[in-house]
Amino acid sequence: MADWFAAFINYGFHHEEFIYFRIIGIIIALTMKKIVLAGLFTCVVLIVPAQNKAVMEVNYETKIISDSLNRDKVSMYASTLLCSNIESVYFSREAQAFYKGLSKMTISTSAGVIPKYPKSVGNVYKTKENLSVSLPVGKYIFTYEEPQLKWEILNETKDIKGFKTRLAKTTTDTGDTYFAWFTHDIMIPDGPFRFKGLSGLILEVYNKNRTIEIYATDIKKSDEAIEPLKYGDAVKTRSKQQFLEARKNYLENPSMYNGNLKIFDSNGNERTKMMAERLKRVNVFLD
Repeated sequence: MADWFAAFINYGFHHEEFIYFRIIGIIIALTMKKIVLAGLFTCVVLIVPAQNKAVMEVNYETKIISDSLNRDKVSMYASTLLCSNIESVYFSREAQAFYKGLSKMTISTSAGVIPKYPKSVGNVYKTKENLSVSLPVGKYIFTYEEPQLKWEILNETKDIKGFKTRLAKTTTDTGDTYFAWFTHDIMIPDGPFRFKGLSGLILEVYNKNRTIEIYATDIKKSDEAIEPLKYGDAVKTRSKQQFLEARKNYLENPSMYNGNLKIFDSNGNERTKMMAERLKRVNVFLD
């Protein structure tokens, strides 16, 4: 195991340090006989936990065949996991730039030129207690609590990027079976998207039909802040089922969650109907 991974394991990982300390001194001076009375000292200590920082950045590549009847059509997505052993966030750098107002790519619509929507805007934020997932339905972002996965550890092993890994299997609440290769060389119970909770970092994930595959492409040290994407007007659902119902309705009628916004290409040709037809063929979902 590399030295810097060993350093991660021995790292304190507790970020409860005090980050703001202020003393207000009130001195009342009486000058008649040059007597100074140091009368009052008010000490105000504000104890604020420091923003949790990552110790590791893992970049993943996701391959999705959204139409299982057309396996030649493959979509590729790049995502980043920032993690410590108690907290993590999984997102795309493109979406991060978009929601921070730093993206310079645009698209033409019936409402004029607007910033180009990222290929992937999803966001998964994990704490000790919860796993919060944010995913798009049309122009809206739905946020819901994802149930924890139950893993079965299998006997198969292999090396991935110099790490010894072992295979695990799980069946999600939506009925899909996934396999994950995880390593004890990095004792952080995390991984891409909702795939977390094993006794080491997940380096590869794929579903039974191989219509979804996720691979770690890069692993490095990081001290970047762990914070979820800030959407501004995310729809917080009472349950994951609400999100699934909204997505089903959107795929049947995209204008329901797009405010009847029409989409045009760079030549001025409307693509709204084409998009609606394409969405009807989507039958593979990561969740």
